Amino acid sequence: MAPRTSLLSTASRWKCPQCTSRTFTTSASRQKVGPEHPRYIEVPEPPQQTAPYLPRIKGTLPVPRNIFTGGKDHSTEEAIAQSTPEPSRATQPGRGSREEWKQKISENRRRNLREGIISLKQRQNIQRDRSRNKAEISQRAREKALNQPEREDERLTAPSINFDIDALMHKGGLADPSREERLRVKKANVERIAAEKRERRLDDLHTLYMNARTFIVTPEQLDKHVDDVFGKDVPVGFGFEGQSSNSIWATGNPVTVQEMLRRKMEAGARSATTTVSAADARLHQLAETLTGGKMDLD
Repeated sequence: MAPRTSLLSTASRWKCPQCTSRTFTTSASRQKVGPEHPRYIEVPEPPQQTAPYLPRIKGTLPVPRNIFTGGKDHSTEEAIAQSTPEPSRATQPGRGSREEWKQKISENRRRNLREGIISLKQRQNIQRDRSRNKAEISQRAREKALNQPEREDERLTAPSINFDIDALMHKGGLADPSREERLRVKKANVERIAAEKRERRLDDLHTLYMNARTFIVTPEQLDKHVDDVFGKDVPVGFGFEGQSSNSIWATGNPVTVQEMLRRKMEAGARSATTTVSAADARLHQLAETLTGGKMDLD
């Protein structure tokens, strides 16, 4: 069986008849595009616009030194003449000599200094006038904005509440009709608290004076108080008077139930004495209140 010709090679050799119909010509072939193509309708386009090339300048310029500081004005004619004096002697150097070159250099320095001072003064005046004009324009715009009347649209769209803008922006003290009465009550409270504090201090001072008689201030008083509280260094014994024993039964039998009941009955009989003691304590407290100070119980 003979080999079949490849379909791919056959397709690659095929060419469009319209594309090969005008092979020997110098005019461009007309492009055929569909309606969906962006270039179906020719729209004139402007030439491509290129942005200006503004390279970034690296570094920062130093702040120029102000040469017109101080009380002396260096831009006057007298100051310039004093800074750039002319030669005291007029000499005629030879043509092409070193002296002629030095004269030219000196004259250039004097001229540059004069022109530099004058130009710097002019630049300072221009900058000062520009800053002053800018400040005046800003001030006038501010005054105009502050003093201009309310616009009609703002008036028509403003909230329908009645309040004073000036009073709202410049707040003062709130209305307080009861201020005097409240201050009077506060003052009376302060005076009352101060008087109570003073009375409390006087009472504490008098109590301290009354209790100072029992203060321990000497070693002898301390020894006596320790002996009274803790007793002397004597061994504790059990027994009757004049006798000493180490047994708890030396004093007799323990307390019986009948004895405890009898003591309870006797305690009820002594309740009247307790009432008298409470009455004495109340009288003592009443006397201290009337006299305004502490009193002894005796």
